[in-house]
Amino acid sequence: MSDAVWEELPRIVEPVFGIDERPDSWWETLLYGWQHTLVDVSPFVLPLAVAAAIGMSPDEEASLINFGLFSMGVATLIQTTIGNRLPIIQGPSATLTGTLAPVASQLGPGAMWGAAFGGGVAEMIFGATRALSLLRRFFPPAVAGVVVLTIALALGQVAVRLTVGDGRPLNFMLAGTVLALVALLQLRLKNALGGILSRGAIFIAIWVVGIGLSGVLGEVDWALVGGKEWIAWPSLFPWGGPGSGWSFVGVAFLAVLAGYFGSMVESLADYAATCAVAGERYTVRHMNRGIFAEGLGSALATVLGGLPCTSYTQNVGIIAATRVASLTVVRVAALILALYGLSPKFGALLVAMPRPVLGGVFVLVCGMIAVSGIRLLGAAKETTANYLVIGLTLVLAIGLPTYVRYGLGEPWLQELPLLLQLVLTNPVVLAVLAAVGLNALTSLADVPEGGRQAAAAPDANRQAAEEAGD
Repeated sequence: MSDAVWEELPRIVEPVFGIDERPDSWWETLLYGWQHTLVDVSPFVLPLAVAAAIGMSPDEEASLINFGLFSMGVATLIQTTIGNRLPIIQGPSATLTGTLAPVASQLGPGAMWGAAFGGGVAEMIFGATRALSLLRRFFPPAVAGVVVLTIALALGQVAVRLTVGDGRPLNFMLAGTVLALVALLQLRLKNALGGILSRGAIFIAIWVVGIGLSGVLGEVDWALVGGKEWIAWPSLFPWGGPGSGWSFVGVAFLAVLAGYFGSMVESLADYAATCAVAGERYTVRHMNRGIFAEGLGSALATVLGGLPCTSYTQNVGIIAATRVASLTVVRVAALILALYGLSPKFGALLVAMPRPVLGGVFVLVCGMIAVSGIRLLGAAKETTANYLVIGLTLVLAIGLPTYVRYGLGEPWLQELPLLLQLVLTNPVVLAVLAAVGLNALTSLADVPEGGRQAAAAPDANRQAAEEAGD
């Protein structure tokens, strides 16, 4: 295939349902789709960071979460229909939120919303111009694999924090129970009901432990669910708009654009991992159309009152764990996410669950993402150059942000420009920059195999002549 990003076709798992296939029944499709929505904790966490920076009231915070959930559904439908047509959930980006919150606190919410909308349009144009075709040679399996592995390790820290929480023994019990139930369903009962219990293990475990067991133990916040409305219709520009509250400030746009850049490079790795777990060849078309769709989805998200959207790596882990890569399933998940936004009471069930339950599942998902990254690395060519790229990138991406945050400290960090703060503190952005840069350098320094043979030929001829003379 002429537009293939890689010559290799890594297969991390053999999917039960491929991209263009669908489960046999509607209720099975609903089960797998709903399962996808249960591991996405970012829609409830990231908006709170932006809301705090803006100074929103509790009611406004709840509205921001609802708008964001509806936007996630819209953005996911865009990606899976007119985008790259890979089974990828879209949602708020941690990398981008890291730039939106400071812009909101320093320049005001109007500048933040204007920059978020402008950045989405810029990302959409970037994908439409097919500029990503130029990056194909800089994104081999070695680069993609080490970035995916870095994403898993970075998300794993979040998973552990959710699991441990305030350190109560009950937190470990809930997380351990949900993991044990998933293991039971996937290992001991993997053939029960034709494999449906195994493929729906995460869904079943979350509800049994997160609502059933946790409810009996008094750990579910039922008051939160009871206080939500059944229906809340979306509206356009709920936080203002062009000419009615939004402002377009150059500095804000550049800062947020840096966040969009970080989001894009994460997405390129997510596309690679998704292709690998879905048995698809990774192509330039996936890159260009995916980034175009993410830009369009992000711009529409700001119009609908939600945060800009990017691809979610944790859902790649769901595909790897369940081997269900069906586009139909992910589109159903998109409709459920939109329903969460339309029905705050329904969506509040996820928020009402104890965080350690979702943390335990998140640990499992991050582990599957890590395995995906390792197997991508296994598909890379075994060369000294690749070993250097992988080793140096992993150490830099994990070690440097930790030292910058805890060795040099936040006061030193706050003195730096926002773009530099993003690069030095975000492991994924750092991994992409380091891996792509090191891969380019080693490619230039590497002597082609033909060149080695040509260089070795005179020595071989000389040795043959000497042996003939003897």
